[in-house]
Amino acid sequence: MKLWLTYISISIFTIILLQACGPSEEELRQQEQARQDSLEQVRQAELEEFRRDSLEMVRRDSIAKVMEEQRITYDEDGDYTVQVEAWRSEVKAEKKLLTWQERGFENARVVEVGNEESGNIWYRIRIGRFATEEMAERLKNKVMEDYETNAWISRLDVPRPESVSL
Repeated sequence: MKLWLTYISISIFTIILLQACGPSEEELRQQEQARQDSLEQVRQAELEEFRRDSLEMVRRDSIAKVMEEQRITYDEDGDYTVQVEAWRSEVKAEKKLLTWQERGFENARVVEVGNEESGNIWYRIRIGRFATEEMAERLKNKVMEDYETNAWISRLDVPRPESVSL
C-alpha cells in the first residue's frame, strides 16, 4: 500500500510539475495577442499591396488613355503637314533633314518651294502628312516641346510636292 501511495504521490507531483512548467494564462493571452497582431499586420500589408496595385492599374490606364489621345497618326494622303525649318540652301536643308530623320522622323522630307526664274527658292523641311489639322497640331506641339524649335502647320492645297534629294 505504501508503494501505491508513493506512485500516486509521484504521479500527482508530476502532473502539478508539468502544469506549472506550461505557459501561464497571462502567457497564453500574450501569445494569442501576438498571433492576432501578426494576422493584423499581414492583413494590413495585403490591403496596402492591393491599394498599390489598384493605383498602378489606374495610373497605367490613365497613361494609356493619354497616349491614345496624344497618338500621332500619319496619313499619306493628308492635307496637313508640319514644317520645322526652311533654308535657301538645298545642301543645308538636306543636312538638317538627316538630323530630323535621326530623331526618328523617317517621314521628314525636303520640299522645294518658289520660283526658279526669280531665284526665290526655299527648301522647306516638313514632317509627315495628316488627315486633320488637330493631328498636325499634336506633332507640332511635340516638336516644339521636345526639340525647342519653332514649327508650324502648313495646309497642302496643291498636289503632293516631290521630295528633293541629292
